[in-house]
Amino acid sequence: MADMTMIWNAILTMAIGGFLWWIRSTSAAISKVKDDLSKSKENMAIMYATKEDVKDDMTQLMQRFDRLESKIDDMIRRQANG
Repeated sequence: MADMTMIWNAILTMAIGGFLWWIRSTSAAISKVKDDLSKSKENMAIMYATKEDVKDDMTQLMQRFDRLESKIDDMIRRQANG
């Protein structure tokens, strides 16, 4: 009877030890994913433009194209008249 109890205790110890090892490795993996996510959020702020930034840049670009277009139109009118 003591032999069966000893075997049962060994089986339970191994099962619980394996389970705890699995929890530890899963926890470490989750921590790594959280760290990676945190770093990617920081990089997003550095590397990518916001919609407002892009909108402002496009507005400036379109204003420059409008000025260029009016200069070209003026040049064509002058050549046609003169």
